[in-house]
Amino acid sequence: MRTPEAVLSQKLAVIAVAALASLSGTAYTAVADDTKLQTTAPSGDTTPSLQIGTGINWLSLPSWGSQRPDFFGSGDSRVVDDGLNLGVSLDLPLGQIGSQPFILEWNGSIADLSSNSTDATSLAGRSSLNLSYGNSFNGSINTLSASPIGTLPAAAVADVTVNDSAGGTVHIHSTASSSDPTGRITQFASSNSITGGVFTALVTNGGTPSAASYAAYGDNTGMTLAATGDLSSSAIVDERSEDATVIDQELLLGAPIDLQGGWTITPKLGPMYRSIDRDVDFRRTLVIGASIPGVAVPQIGVEQKDELDARYVGALAELGIAKTLQPDLSLSFDARFGGAYLHSRYRTHYTAVLPGVSTGAFDFVSETRNGASLLAGIGAGLRYAPKENLLVGLDAGVDYVNKVPTINYVANAGSVSPTIGMSHAIDYNISVSVTWRF
Repeated sequence: MRTPEAVLSQKLAVIAVAALASLSGTAYTAVADDTKLQTTAPSGDTTPSLQIGTGINWLSLPSWGSQRPDFFGSGDSRVVDDGLNLGVSLDLPLGQIGSQPFILEWNGSIADLSSNSTDATSLAGRSSLNLSYGNSFNGSINTLSASPIGTLPAAAVADVTVNDSAGGTVHIHSTASSSDPTGRITQFASSNSITGGVFTALVTNGGTPSAASYAAYGDNTGMTLAATGDLSSSAIVDERSEDATVIDQELLLGAPIDLQGGWTITPKLGPMYRSIDRDVDFRRTLVIGASIPGVAVPQIGVEQKDELDARYVGALAELGIAKTLQPDLSLSFDARFGGAYLHSRYRTHYTAVLPGVSTGAFDFVSETRNGASLLAGIGAGLRYAPKENLLVGLDAGVDYVNKVPTINYVANAGSVSPTIGMSHAIDYNISVSVTWRF
């Protein structure tokens, strides 16, 4: 996962350079539409203009399916993502139709909606833990035992073997015992095979007295983890990191029409493009509490990497209405409607997390789904001209897409697998902009 701040700064720079260097491209953008200039100049004005706007998006992307049957339980991706957007608009007069100017308008925007969250669940009150994903027959936990709480000696045993996919075999047998109230032991070990490995950890405390035993094995086909004994000092930590980026563009042709009373109406039509990229990393790890202060046991667990991309290519019609309130102040409204061909792609895989062991990824899934989507939106804005060639704007809007890909978990031939589903998305946004005429 990339760092959201670094990636966003790079993408914003690309958008700014593209706006100054090129008019080519197709687009549909909630951000650019909502920050788009509603000119207060006379309809015969043929001065090119550049507008840059920035604001906040609250984009209701559909969450991952809530019935996850896998290692990660029922955890969802967030339903609502919010983040910074940057929009750029460039108007280029092409000529006139009668007394009215004919304008080519390019709008582009980018929104970075990345987010992350962490949840920790204490294992206090539990005496055992069993987690498995993928192939559980690639090894075995032969012995896993711990003496009852209050019993001396506090003793633990772990014996684990992996038989990996390349024919490699490795085995660890660990024992620990604290026979008096001052005795404490925290020990762990890991070993590599060809495509997998094993891990054990033992924790004993003669002062409690208590003991716990942990063992795991995995390769590039699956991973199994188990624990027994006093697990009160351990916890399961679930981490979710989502990198969500939305890029919109549009290229529109329009002609403003002056009406009586300071009103101007501008119909527009042209191609659009939108991309929604969501990279979601789920990671579940077991944090093992040590009996000796200052000793840290390495974490073990599994992680899932999901990539869900959507591409929209289509056409957009827009109607803008502007009202001059004062010579330096105007109010604008716009409505847009369009349709697009949607191509979506999903890829996922899992990786075991074992200290000092490289296992490779397993359970790859790749799927695509195509379809058609409707796009609609409304917006309003206020423009103030402190100088002749300068406008400052405040905009707000709502945009709707009736088909946005998400992930559902579907039963198939006795197993449950992820598949692409469709839901809708609503984008609420507010932004400020500055426009220069040159």
